[in-house]
Amino acid sequence: MYSRKVLTRVLTLRAVAVRLRRLEGGARQFGSWEERAIREPEIGVGVSEPEVEMQQTGFEEDIRVAIVGAGGFGRVALDVLLEGGSEGEILGFYDDAHAALPDKIRGFPVLGDIGMLKSMLSVEPVHVIVAITGNRARLRVANSIRGLGGKFVTAVHPLAYVSGAAVVGDGSVLAPGAVAHPGAVIGSHCFLGANSVVDRDAAVGAGAWISSGAIVGPGVRIGARVLLGHNASVGRKASVEADVMVEPGDVVEEESLRAGQ
Repeated sequence: MYSRKVLTRVLTLRAVAVRLRRLEGGARQFGSWEERAIREPEIGVGVSEPEVEMQQTGFEEDIRVAIVGAGGFGRVALDVLLEGGSEGEILGFYDDAHAALPDKIRGFPVLGDIGMLKSMLSVEPVHVIVAITGNRARLRVANSIRGLGGKFVTAVHPLAYVSGAAVVGDGSVLAPGAVAHPGAVIGSHCFLGANSVVDRDAAVGAGAWISSGAIVGPGVRIGARVLLGHNASVGRKASVEADVMVEPGDVVEEESLRAGQ
């Protein structure tokens, strides 16, 4: 059994950072837009068909991590990796605005644009976190890297809690205090802000942004690219369809919230 420190490094540095389990029966059978938001390739949950048994993966000693995006989200992703003890694995930043950025951020180099990273993927293996704030842009860039065979890292802060019975897709970032309860399914390239909660049996689609203090209630379905504002909450078994923005502090009760509402 892993110690807490080693387990944190495993969670941080694997492309799929949480033990996987079979999705079967009841709340794990998704339909209509919910299933597409979690599982379809074009929005890239990045979780392969779950194994029959829970598995604990080992730490890859030779992994190298590149962060795409050197703005605010990129600095958050860097901080989560550093707090997880991954300083030695971080290669640096790639950003299309690199010419206007400092040469280094907290001692890590800004290496060039995203095209340079894509060229490097054909030469050597690099694991990536796409830390672009816009949900649609983040997924577009991530899917272009995935199409070139790129792999992704899930960054989980040591003060976050991820149940062993939850699934987190690759490329996601979980800030300190973020919680994923048993049965929660979180798609690829999501952000869970500080003290946010994805409650039991809830599903969050790829590329969603769950802001600090936001609550996704039990059995809730959150579509791809949803933006859940600070301290917003979605009540038990409610649903929010893809691309919807829930304003800070808003409460969504037992109903389906669609784009344009």
